[in-house]
Amino acid sequence: MRVGPVWTVSRRGIVSDVDAPKQVNSLSELVDHASAELGPVVVHDPAGPNECLLRSGELVVLPVDAPTVRKRLRGVYSHEEIASGAIRMYLKASERARVVEVAREVGATPNHVHFACPIMIGTSRPVIGERIPELLGEGTVALLDTPLDAPHGALVAGVLRHHGASVRPFPVLGASGFGDDLTLAAALRATRDLPVVLVASGTYSFDDLCPPVLAGCGGNVVAAAGNGGSERPWWPAGLSSVTAVGASAAFSGRGPWVDVVASGVDVPATVGTSQLLCTGTSFAAALHAATLVPVP
Repeated sequence: MRVGPVWTVSRRGIVSDVDAPKQVNSLSELVDHASAELGPVVVHDPAGPNECLLRSGELVVLPVDAPTVRKRLRGVYSHEEIASGAIRMYLKASERARVVEVAREVGATPNHVHFACPIMIGTSRPVIGERIPELLGEGTVALLDTPLDAPHGALVAGVLRHHGASVRPFPVLGASGFGDDLTLAAALRATRDLPVVLVASGTYSFDDLCPPVLAGCGGNVVAAAGNGGSERPWWPAGLSSVTAVGASAAFSGRGPWVDVVASGVDVPATVGTSQLLCTGTSFAAALHAATLVPVP
């Protein structure tokens, strides 16, 4: 998982006020930021081919598998919570560091950390000179991201609005831009009957397979391909039922799982009275989603 200045600083070195939290230059800093928002976060396979972020000691279990998993976890887990379409099981403190190993042993999956925030991925800079022409239109995109008053959500919504779409927010990430499998899965279930759903965040997984709780994504979902510059699938974008949008830039996720390549560099956005140029696959995906909304 590449974390570095290429993800956090615009090519001109100018970052706008709406997009100016701390720069993240290392994986340890990334973990610190995620842990501050979600609670303890661990890195699986650091610097290895399956590197990803996980919520410490949390397993995700589908209801059909729960009776078997409970038997296998006897004496190892402390309690559980019912989530939308799945069950969150908590390992005892002594077992939390073994979350991937335990998941494999009992037939569960870890709870992956999803992220899409400007301290890691995506940048913006102010427009200098003439105003950008706005495209007028109608239609609504369901945006599964941060709240709209947080940096990343504000920018993605700004791209959608600038290109003629209305925005219906469904926050799945905290203000700093971190969430998890279960929160996203609940929002995907809630929006499955809406025409266009945009997921501008994502995760790598511990085994490069889609977390089962996300596998039911419908064909109404457009998702960013991630800014890792890798062929590793970025979930949920990597699902065949999802339209994965990459950017025409070296930082973009790529591979046969990417369905659409859009401009992801200097994508116009309007946030309040400010006009910005945004860079990242989140904004490439928003640009594509804005073209799909049905006009009443």
